[in-house]
Amino acid sequence: MAVVLLAGYYLPSEGPCSEPVTYRIGSVDARFGLTPEEVAEAAEQAASVWEGASGRDLFREDDSGAVEINLVYDYRQATADRLRDITGKIENTRSYYESLRLWFATREAEFRQRRDALMQDIDVYHERVRDFDARYESASRSGGITEDLYRNLTESREGLDEERDSLQSRKDELDGEALTLNDLVMLINQIAQSLNLEVVNYQTTGKPLKEEFQEGCFEKKNGFQSITVYYFCGRDHLVRLLAHELGHALGLGHVDNPDALMYRINRSGSLDPAPEDLAALNALCGGKE
Repeated sequence: MAVVLLAGYYLPSEGPCSEPVTYRIGSVDARFGLTPEEVAEAAEQAASVWEGASGRDLFREDDSGAVEINLVYDYRQATADRLRDITGKIENTRSYYESLRLWFATREAEFRQRRDALMQDIDVYHERVRDFDARYESASRSGGITEDLYRNLTESREGLDEERDSLQSRKDELDGEALTLNDLVMLINQIAQSLNLEVVNYQTTGKPLKEEFQEGCFEKKNGFQSITVYYFCGRDHLVRLLAHELGHALGLGHVDNPDALMYRINRSGSLDPAPEDLAALNALCGGKE
């Protein structure tokens, strides 16, 4: 449905849409790589999605706006940024989800092989340590340690120390790989939840997502209204997320169409309101067909 066909269908009236919802840009964590001005441009584009559909001025940026928009950087965006460095991109698509799952399966198999090999080598090392201790105690009980035996024990101990350091280095490397795998699972599950696909169950370090991943939220509490953005994977994603939260600020609720702007999960890539979005907007703003 072309958005322009709906322009002018909403008649001015005293109601939820009679006055623009004012908003302002609050804090923008620099780690998102965006300036407040760039966030303001994204918010303006998000607002225009609803304004183009309604033919009304529904939103206005104002230094003292009622709704404060903040970009809060936490584990969600940190996970995406870390894995973007590894994979080169972040996309909320089925094909990207499938490729991540395949890559994860390969890396997890390699990780488990290396971990099993390390555990075996650690067992061998502990056995050598026990043998060294037994030789040392036996020599001590027999009346003393000869110069040759002392030299031999010293060389054995130095060899054990080098082996211990090598094993520790391998363990540290595997711990880092485990963190990467856990981050990869978090990203896969973020995308899976946005696409209503199967999540990955994996626990090596940290905790996989137990609840639905929340990219952003609109809150109205104690007279204060705010939109908080936690995660996005590109400008269009951010605009769509802001359009969803601005919809809540306007008074729209969730709709059932998974491709709609006001669906509970941000899973579509389109910036065009779905029929369900338009019907909800029409009902809210008192328009008539």
